[in-house]
Amino acid sequence: MFLLSFIPDSFLIWAINTILLIGLAGTFSSYFIRFIPPLYPYAGLVKTLGIILLVAGVWFRGGYDVEMEWRDRVKEVEAKVAAAEAESKKANTVLQKVYVEKIKLVKDLQVVIQERIVEKEKIIDAECKVAPEAIDILNEAAKNPGASK
Repeated sequence: MFLLSFIPDSFLIWAINTILLIGLAGTFSSYFIRFIPPLYPYAGLVKTLGIILLVAGVWFRGGYDVEMEWRDRVKEVEAKVAAAEAESKKANTVLQKVYVEKIKLVKDLQVVIQERIVEKEKIIDAECKVAPEAIDILNEAAKNPGASK
Protein backbone atom coordinates (compact mmCIF):
# COMPACT_ATOMS: atom_id res chain seq x y z
CA MET A 1 0.00 0.00 0.00
CA PHE A 2 2.97 2.33 0.50
CA LEU A 3 3.69 2.44 -3.20
CA LEU A 4 0.07 3.33 -3.91
CA SER A 5 0.63 6.67 -2.18
CA PHE A 6 2.68 7.73 -5.22
CA ILE A 7 -0.25 7.14 -7.60
CA PRO A 8 -2.77 10.00 -7.81
CA ASP A 9 -5.94 9.23 -5.89
CA SER A 10 -8.24 10.06 -8.80
CA PHE A 11 -6.48 7.55 -11.08
CA LEU A 12 -6.47 4.92 -8.35
CA ILE A 13 -10.20 5.19 -7.64
CA TRP A 14 -10.92 5.19 -11.38
CA ALA A 15 -8.92 1.95 -11.84
CA ILE A 16 -10.56 0.27 -8.85
CA ASN A 17 -14.07 1.22 -9.98
CA THR A 18 -13.28 0.04 -13.53
CA ILE A 19 -12.16 -3.38 -12.24
CA LEU A 20 -15.28 -3.56 -10.08
CA LEU A 21 -17.62 -2.65 -12.96
CA ILE A 22 -15.93 -5.02 -15.44
CA GLY A 23 -16.22 -7.84 -12.91
CA LEU A 24 -19.88 -7.05 -12.30
CA ALA A 25 -20.61 -6.82 -16.03
CA GLY A 26 -18.73 -10.08 -16.73
CA THR A 27 -20.59 -11.95 -14.00
CA PHE A 28 -24.01 -10.83 -15.18
CA SER A 29 -23.25 -11.15 -18.88
CA SER A 30 -22.16 -14.79 -18.44
CA TYR A 31 -25.80 -15.69 -17.79
CA PHE A 32 -26.88 -14.14 -21.08
CA ILE A 33 -23.96 -15.55 -23.09
CA ARG A 34 -25.46 -19.04 -22.64
CA PHE A 35 -28.29 -18.06 -24.93
CA ILE A 36 -25.95 -17.06 -27.78
CA PRO A 37 -24.82 -20.32 -29.44
CA PRO A 38 -21.39 -19.21 -30.79
CA LEU A 39 -20.42 -17.73 -27.40
CA TYR A 40 -21.77 -20.62 -25.28
CA PRO A 41 -18.35 -22.30 -24.81
CA TYR A 42 -16.98 -19.08 -23.29
CA ALA A 43 -19.79 -18.59 -20.75
CA GLY A 44 -17.93 -20.44 -17.97
CA LEU A 45 -14.69 -18.58 -18.65
CA VAL A 46 -16.47 -15.18 -18.67
CA LYS A 47 -18.30 -16.08 -15.46
CA THR A 48 -15.07 -17.15 -13.73
CA LEU A 49 -13.14 -14.06 -14.86
CA GLY A 50 -16.09 -11.85 -13.93
CA ILE A 51 -16.26 -13.29 -10.40
CA ILE A 52 -12.48 -12.98 -9.98
CA LEU A 53 -12.55 -9.35 -11.14
CA LEU A 54 -15.59 -8.61 -8.98
CA VAL A 55 -13.92 -10.03 -5.88
CA ALA A 56 -10.67 -8.22 -6.70
CA GLY A 57 -12.56 -4.95 -7.22
CA VAL A 58 -14.36 -5.28 -3.89
CA TRP A 59 -11.04 -6.16 -2.22
CA PHE A 60 -9.24 -3.15 -3.73
CA ARG A 61 -12.14 -0.83 -2.95
CA GLY A 62 -12.09 -1.90 0.69
CA GLY A 63 -8.34 -1.38 0.86
CA TYR A 64 -8.66 2.02 -0.76
CA ASP A 65 -11.38 3.10 1.67
CA VAL A 66 -9.29 1.98 4.64
CA GLU A 67 -6.25 3.85 3.29
CA MET A 68 -8.28 7.04 2.87
CA GLU A 69 -9.67 6.65 6.40
CA TRP A 70 -6.13 6.35 7.79
CA ARG A 71 -5.01 9.39 5.82
CA ASP A 72 -7.90 11.38 7.29
CA ARG A 73 -6.95 10.25 10.79
CA VAL A 74 -3.35 11.29 10.19
CA LYS A 75 -4.52 14.75 9.07
CA GLU A 76 -6.67 15.08 12.21
CA VAL A 77 -3.80 14.08 14.48
CA GLU A 78 -1.42 16.46 12.68
CA ALA A 79 -3.91 19.28 13.25
CA LYS A 80 -4.16 18.36 16.94
CA VAL A 81 -0.36 18.29 17.23
CA ALA A 82 -0.11 21.72 15.60
CA ALA A 83 -2.70 23.09 18.04
CA ALA A 84 -0.86 21.51 20.99
CA GLU A 85 2.42 23.05 19.82
CA ALA A 86 0.79 26.48 19.64
CA GLU A 87 -0.62 26.07 23.16
CA SER A 88 2.77 24.84 24.35
CA LYS A 89 4.45 27.97 23.02
CA LYS A 90 1.91 30.14 24.86
CA ALA A 91 2.41 28.16 28.06
CA ASN A 92 6.18 28.41 27.73
CA THR A 93 6.01 32.20 27.43
CA VAL A 94 3.83 32.37 30.55
CA LEU A 95 6.20 30.06 32.43
CA GLN A 96 9.19 32.10 31.27
CA LYS A 97 7.58 35.29 32.62
CA VAL A 98 6.84 33.64 35.97
CA TYR A 99 10.39 32.27 36.14
CA VAL A 100 11.92 35.67 35.42
CA GLU A 101 9.70 37.30 38.07
CA LYS A 102 10.71 34.72 40.68
CA ILE A 103 14.40 35.13 39.88
CA LYS A 104 14.04 38.91 40.18
CA LEU A 105 12.23 38.54 43.50
CA VAL A 106 14.97 36.28 44.88
CA LYS A 107 17.71 38.67 43.70
CA ASP A 108 15.91 41.65 45.27
CA LEU A 109 15.54 39.75 48.53
CA GLN A 110 19.24 38.84 48.49
CA VAL A 111 20.19 42.49 48.09
CA VAL A 112 17.93 43.52 50.96
CA ILE A 113 19.34 40.79 53.24
CA GLN A 114 22.93 41.74 52.38
CA GLU A 115 22.19 45.39 53.13
CA ARG A 116 20.68 44.46 56.50
CA ILE A 117 23.73 42.34 57.34
CA VAL A 118 26.01 45.29 56.51
CA GLU A 119 23.79 47.56 58.68
CA LYS A 120 23.82 45.26 61.67
CA GLU A 121 27.46 44.23 61.22
CA LYS A 122 28.73 46.08 64.27
CA ILE A 123 26.03 44.62 66.52
CA ILE A 124 26.64 41.10 65.19
CA ASP A 125 30.44 41.26 65.59
CA ALA A 126 30.51 43.22 68.87
CA GLU A 127 30.51 40.33 71.36
CA CYS A 128 31.31 37.39 69.10
CA LYS A 129 27.93 35.97 69.94
CA VAL A 130 25.18 35.30 67.49
CA ALA A 131 22.91 38.26 67.98
CA PRO A 132 19.14 37.87 67.75
CA GLU A 133 19.18 40.31 64.84
CA ALA A 134 21.43 37.92 62.87
CA ILE A 135 19.11 35.01 63.61
CA ASP A 136 16.12 37.07 62.48
CA ILE A 137 17.92 38.08 59.28
CA LEU A 138 18.93 34.49 58.50
CA ASN A 139 15.41 33.21 59.24
CA GLU A 140 14.00 35.83 56.90
CA ALA A 141 16.48 34.83 54.21
CA ALA A 142 15.41 31.20 54.49
CA LYS A 143 11.72 32.02 53.85
CA ASN A 144 10.18 31.39 50.44
CA PRO A 145 9.97 34.80 48.75
CA GLY A 146 6.99 33.73 46.64
CA ALA A 147 4.92 32.61 49.63
CA SER A 148 4.23 36.17 50.76
CA LYS A 149 2.18 36.92 47.64
